[in-house]
Amino acid sequence: MANTALESHLSSVKEHDGKPSVAFFDLDGTLIAGYSILALALETARSGIARGKLRQPLKMLADTLRQRRREGGGHYHKLVRRLTRALTGIPEQSLRELGERACARHLLKSLYPEAISLVEAHRAAGHSLVIVSAASHYQVEPIARILGIEEICCTRLEVADGCFTGKVIAPMCYGEGKSLAARRVARREGLLLKRCWFYTDSSADLPLLREVGYPVAVNPSDKLGAHARSQRWPQLQFASRGLPDMESMLRTVLTGQAITATAVVGALGKRLGVGRFANGNRVTRLLGDLGSGLAGLDFDIDGAEHLRQPRPAIYIFNHQSLLDAMVLAHLLRRDAVPLCKKEMAAVPVLGQVLRQVGTIFVDRKDTNQAAVLQSALAVLNSGRSLVIAPEGTRSTLGTIQTFKHGAFFLARKAGVPIVPIILHNVKDALPKGGLLLRPATIRVTVLPPVDMAGSGSGSVRATCSSLEARYARLLGQSGSAALPHAGSTWVTGVPAVPR
Repeated sequence: MANTALESHLSSVKEHDGKPSVAFFDLDGTLIAGYSILALALETARSGIARGKLRQPLKMLADTLRQRRREGGGHYHKLVRRLTRALTGIPEQSLRELGERACARHLLKSLYPEAISLVEAHRAAGHSLVIVSAASHYQVEPIARILGIEEICCTRLEVADGCFTGKVIAPMCYGEGKSLAARRVARREGLLLKRCWFYTDSSADLPLLREVGYPVAVNPSDKLGAHARSQRWPQLQFASRGLPDMESMLRTVLTGQAITATAVVGALGKRLGVGRFANGNRVTRLLGDLGSGLAGLDFDIDGAEHLRQPRPAIYIFNHQSLLDAMVLAHLLRRDAVPLCKKEMAAVPVLGQVLRQVGTIFVDRKDTNQAAVLQSALAVLNSGRSLVIAPEGTRSTLGTIQTFKHGAFFLARKAGVPIVPIILHNVKDALPKGGLLLRPATIRVTVLPPVDMAGSGSGSVRATCSSLEARYARLLGQSGSAALPHAGSTWVTGVPAVPR
């Protein structure tokens, strides 16, 4: 992600490494693109739990968002009270569940990768992390948990006997209310706010911005931007999420057409009697080159020479995005067969492309995977390579999940090397749950081949753990993260291989 202002700011955060501080983050427009209240309101309306009560508050919400640049505090307080009254008598657990659903369906895909970098930079510097937001706990908590932020200052709704009373607990975490909350945190930490950071997009947060020593305007409103310029505060602009431009929409359509064209070329090759392996290689190259070109993907590859090492081999990679398949097709180009969950075979067009390259489909519910292992060994014996994600699933933020041992035991059994491929930022082009592509330079690290021949069971497990740790280090993480995740959509881990 080429963002000079962000890179400079991250360097300034690093300069404060080891100095006690608190980094406060606003939510809407700062950590995520858009408004979390819209996602929660949508899920609440879908559920029907406040049927008939939400029509007027939601109309008021729409009016407020249309006039957001005015950022009128009184209007916001009135809106929150109206929405809260509409929840009277509704169980708190219901809204908690709706908040989780809103996060999974809408908010995760709106998380700014740039904001994640900020959070991780402050974490690495040893700073305490706090989300301070006017949003409710039910909007904020799922995002905070995913980011590993344990403290939340937010607007609280009164609950009695497990149900909402329709009242807001004063003071609301808005305007001066955010300053009060931040002062409490700083006092508990034994710090002055002058030693703290605050990131926000709204001029409604000027009270706290003026109190902290390190105010930062992120995606600022017009009013905040003007104020930040006059005060010479840092300004950061994130463009990786939010409303897509015409280029992104056009590239998404063209990439879809490229996948369809790839499937058609593969089908014609089969009908014309082109050899199965040759036809699969043609499909792989077309998907990797035409698809990535139309998607606007450039590549920055460290260790590209290891991709050309003698085959067959087992290529392992960390799963980040639906685009992983296209990226790996571009990198490997020929004689590469993925392992994929069987559900993908039924996906229109994409399932056809996967079948054309000889994909081994895995039924993850089947405890007897002997046929899968036989197919995998047959691929390797034919001189072709396998492509496997040892995590077996995508994480929410691209963090490394625990590696399964199957690929490593399979490599030992077949006498072929493991070639580790680290995908750093494919999720920047298409995050989990995203629908529109954004051009990006995909950074890839390819490590030297790891010889598994003659390894004992203990050595195989040690190699697996060592590579998992190395992936985490190269991705700038401290270890495998236990974050919520969804099932893999392309490649799964290999089931355990009999030893």
